[in-house]
Amino acid sequence: MLADVHHYGIPKNKMTAVPMGVDTEISHSSNIQPIDDIRLKDKRVIVYLGTLDRARSIEVLFEMLVILKAKIPNLLLILVGDTEDSDHAAWLKLEAVRLGVIDSVLWTGWLPMEEGWRYVCAAELGLSPFPRSFLLDSASPTKAVEYMAIGLPVVVNDNPDQALIIQESQAGLCVKFGAASFAEAVITLLNDPQLRNEMAIKGKQYVASHRGYDSLSQLVASTYKHILR
Repeated sequence: MLADVHHYGIPKNKMTAVPMGVDTEISHSSNIQPIDDIRLKDKRVIVYLGTLDRARSIEVLFEMLVILKAKIPNLLLILVGDTEDSDHAAWLKLEAVRLGVIDSVLWTGWLPMEEGWRYVCAAELGLSPFPRSFLLDSASPTKAVEYMAIGLPVVVNDNPDQALIIQESQAGLCVKFGAASFAEAVITLLNDPQLRNEMAIKGKQYVASHRGYDSLSQLVASTYKHILR
């Protein structure tokens, strides 16, 4: 976003980019118990947390499931979220039926934040597909940081901010936006519990030092102090 605004003539040294962060005290996994839901029993659980609006192209995760079901029959994708677009919601469900993956999807709808995080804690990894476009490339997606704060390894695509946090944290895998690339990354992580554990630790450490509200507030405060000198 800073680079885009700079193209309109604003000097970079006149701006400070403040990325999205999380409240690390609330999201600390020791404060959250995994949800006790019988539908998750004996499943390999992966999760998507957030809006299901058209612009997010969530159907790519259904296409991913088509690839994964043959290799991981007990895989379950939890969608923690919804869309206000009832037509699109209906289309998404029909698309899951058309692709033959409806039984591998648990759609919770909107939930209170704490309950949503309980579903996240019950998963083995978090997914953050974020389509590439001029507008979306300037965004700082929150869900990947939330997963990491809770202690989940993540699979993201190459949105600039997501690519940056994976490069800096080594807490997940960053791939191209697409069903095949997401499926390959999911299989890699589900087949390697040691790697997932290492990524979980790195993710929590990274968020605590770079993307917690406490550390981001220090960035904002120091910037104002510099301006006011």
